[in-house]
Amino acid sequence: MNPPPIKIQQKPYLLAVDDEPINRCLLEDLIESRYELTTVDSGEACLASVNERLPELILLDISMPNMDGFETCRLLKQNSKTAKIPIIFLTAKISIEDERKGLLLGAVDYITKPFSESILLARIKTHIDLNRTHCLLEQSYASVKKDQDYVEYIMQTMREDKRFITDNIAALISPVERSNGDIVLSTLAPNGHRHLLIGDFTGHGLSAAIAGPLVSSLFYIQSEQGFPLEHIIERINVELFFKLPAEVFMAAIWVDWNVQTNQVTLWNCGMPALQHFRRGEKFSNYASEFLPLGIKECLIECMPPSKITQFFSGDILFGYSDGVLDVRSPSGEVFGEQRLDALLHQVVALPKGVACVMEVLESYADGTEIQDDITLVQLTIS
Repeated sequence: MNPPPIKIQQKPYLLAVDDEPINRCLLEDLIESRYELTTVDSGEACLASVNERLPELILLDISMPNMDGFETCRLLKQNSKTAKIPIIFLTAKISIEDERKGLLLGAVDYITKPFSESILLARIKTHIDLNRTHCLLEQSYASVKKDQDYVEYIMQTMREDKRFITDNIAALISPVERSNGDIVLSTLAPNGHRHLLIGDFTGHGLSAAIAGPLVSSLFYIQSEQGFPLEHIIERINVELFFKLPAEVFMAAIWVDWNVQTNQVTLWNCGMPALQHFRRGEKFSNYASEFLPLGIKECLIECMPPSKITQFFSGDILFGYSDGVLDVRSPSGEVFGEQRLDALLHQVVALPKGVACVMEVLESYADGTEIQDDITLVQLTIS
């Protein structure tokens, strides 16, 4: 649980802890005109005082009876409510070992007595300013994070469409962050054709996922209206071209499957090659022929027409994002196409199917952080 934010006041409130009355009087004379100050005479009184009111900074002596300054500091840093309060040790202990111990316990500074008044005031001001800046940054981050979580929730619900047809599809989707730059869409058009999209936006996270709802909406609405997939691809390309920054685009695989004749039309726009398996063995692959969407205003119309391929019942198509290939081992070697080829043969042969893919990739990474979204889709023709 995050500690409650320290309330930033106009006149900073300080707490000074010293068992010597003369030292407390000296600090009062020096500090009270600039800051609001409370002085206490022991570590126990310090802990009681911070429970009543949180200071912005604590000046802490080390040599005190019962509970010394080191123990007081340790207890303050253990408490989530007081852990972030900056502590300056103000002490007669001048050994390097004592200074090292104080800083290791979490103090922000260590000043030895007798001290220069100007140096003490300068350091107090520096650490109060730093702590106020840190608190403001934390509060700003929390506000931004709350907004980001809300936007991600909205985007996620917009992408999860009831029109998604799951028949004949097995999919592995593993985003690096909650927001996913990869997208998988599937529906049945009025003419009996199955439309499938596997997309991969540049990057990952929220910036990569931001255009997903737009693509999803156009894909489903235009499929419902009976537009051919080639027309839908061109429409989405134009929208991305005009609405996204130049460095953001979407690589994509498009599948138009006539479920009556098992004739399949494929468009590979900047994705790794589609893998086609027949009777348990790799039969063919379909490399990229088109640019990713959003790079040029004209896409399909500027290219030769895609070929219609005859598939047979039991044929399997695998489409995947490059995040699958780019998983790295602890030595930095990528998983690559050769290992994936062997893995896909296992997926076809084993009852577990695509469920085993993530296990293999995580085993290969062996604790190395996976840097890109991972998506793998298996379409079985039947």
